[in-house]
Amino acid sequence: MHLREMKRMAEKEIMRYRESAAFVRGWLDGGGQGDPERFLERQRWVWAVERVLELLENKSPEKAVFCRRLYLLDKPHGRFSVPNTITKLSMELYVSPSTLYRWREEILLSVAIAAVQSRALRPYSVEPQKDS
Repeated sequence: MHLREMKRMAEKEIMRYRESAAFVRGWLDGGGQGDPERFLERQRWVWAVERVLELLENKSPEKAVFCRRLYLLDKPHGRFSVPNTITKLSMELYVSPSTLYRWREEILLSVAIAAVQSRALRPYSVEPQKDS
């Protein structure tokens, strides 16, 4: 698995964060009803995203705000375009678009690394990765 693929999966999972967090809470509140493998996968991705957000909030709060607003982590969302959103956020946050694209790449790399740490991603695994 190449780094580009890992960052693509990280972005997909950041965008699914709200859904995954709700699934994990529901699974825990429901006494563990359902597929335990799916629960573990979702829980690992939720952990990865939350650790990165925690790190950003402690070390670089402006990047945490950017991440939450870019991926709409605090409110439900429909379809959106990253380039259009970055342009809007650039004007709102008074940061150049090129800086925001760099921040985005740093965030995706951090989530990918956290996902490897949580075993949500196993880049050197012999078994094929599930692309859910």
